[in-house]
Amino acid sequence: MLTAKDDIMDTGANDYMTKPFAIEELLARIRTALRKRRVESFNSKTMELEKLCMDLEKYTVTYNDNIIDLTKREFDLLKYLIINKNIVLSRDKILETVWGFDYFGDTNVVDVYIRYLRSKIDDIYNKKFIHTIRGVGYMIKDEKEK
Repeated sequence: MLTAKDDIMDTGANDYMTKPFAIEELLARIRTALRKRRVESFNSKTMELEKLCMDLEKYTVTYNDNIIDLTKREFDLLKYLIINKNIVLSRDKILETVWGFDYFGDTNVVDVYIRYLRSKIDDIYNKKFIHTIRGVGYMIKDEKEK
């Protein structure tokens, strides 16, 4: 929250800055808040995206309480996409994170596993979660967080 008041007040906000402020400090605080939110989301035991729910402790995925059978690699890929929802991820970044930086092979493997996920989630439940960004990579869109 940005305010002209310089006294401490109970706003319910996580953070506030008084005017005048340095834009660099504002940007740094925004980056910190976003990083903290991503870490909190990652440390949660479950992640949800609409009716899609991932239980990170049980390694299970459900859609509308229907179990979706995923391999470990598919689970890890879906988890990485959801953690980074609304962010376009390149094939190289996905490979580096999900397969590991020491993976030696073609980036085409990402396309194959994206297709596996789409066939198990998007196609069966007639809901498009995974989006292709031509020439860049993939992303999961959360329509609630536009």
